[in-house]
Amino acid sequence: MKNFFKTATLLLVATFVLQSCTSNETDEDIVSDEQIITTDLTDKIITTATSLNDYNFFVSNAAKTNCGLLTITSGYFNNPEGDYFSFYFSGTESLEMWLTQYNDAKLEAFNATGIEFSDEDFFISYISNPTGFSWIEKRESMLDYFENCTYGQGDTYDFGLPFTDISSNCDSNTEIIYWITGDNGTFEASSLNSAEDALASYNLQNNTNYTLENVKVGSLKYITPNQETLWLVTTKDLTNYFENCMLSRDSSEDDCLNFVYPLQVNRTNQQMNEIVTLENDEDLATTFGTNPSELAFAFPINLLGANGTTVTIDTNEELENALDNSATYCQ
Repeated sequence: MKNFFKTATLLLVATFVLQSCTSNETDEDIVSDEQIITTDLTDKIITTATSLNDYNFFVSNAAKTNCGLLTITSGYFNNPEGDYFSFYFSGTESLEMWLTQYNDAKLEAFNATGIEFSDEDFFISYISNPTGFSWIEKRESMLDYFENCTYGQGDTYDFGLPFTDISSNCDSNTEIIYWITGDNGTFEASSLNSAEDALASYNLQNNTNYTLENVKVGSLKYITPNQETLWLVTTKDLTNYFENCMLSRDSSEDDCLNFVYPLQVNRTNQQMNEIVTLENDEDLATTFGTNPSELAFAFPINLLGANGTTVTIDTNEELENALDNSATYCQ
């Protein structure tokens, strides 16, 4: 009988200790330190899974739609060095034809500039139907079209840039048209430095008393390195220009790595221990959007670069390093 009570007591103590350990155990205790997906890495994974350059965005959606392909495309190439080339093609009847015209535009850009632009350098200005009287500029509108086969001239943009928001000089001779905020008045100047004198002349002629705080850069004539003439009018383009006195893009925004599917992650918490198979970017973004601390990749996994490089990843550290240097894998 003594042995019975002794055994029962030991079992009771063991059960209590086990419950205490279990109740205090967190997801981080269950997943080892090497396996833990940090918040920073989670953000990079989701960004890679959800971001598409204009080329991939257009091609992937055009391949899935049952709608007729809009026949006019206006676009441009713009690289981090500020090289720029715009193009326009029409009569497009299929995605295959669009891809042929796109590659012809790439070749034309190379012949004109000597620059071999990548797909990361491509931007859509607008797509349109054959009449050209209605066009689509924003991604949301393009998605609406690809899903519903309807389109309209409903896109809106912010125009002009407040003079007081301009921090750089960019004082090369050009044509700048200024707007008077709250008035229909405009005046012209050949540089930023001459804006104050031009505004003083405007005030004298119109018996007004505006200051530079009332002034916006409404449009600016920009000559590209290959001598294209552009009028910059949107707030986005003007801001881009005044950052470094040219139209360029930030190469750190390049996302030239893609996850290769299917891939597996382990989901481990106090209630379950399961292997989840992910088939596409949407699965990846959704899965990592909830409780990523419960997740651990089943390594190795592969990433595919836009330049055709396959990168084999064996640890979270290797994954974060690859995603941090995604621009390395551009064409």
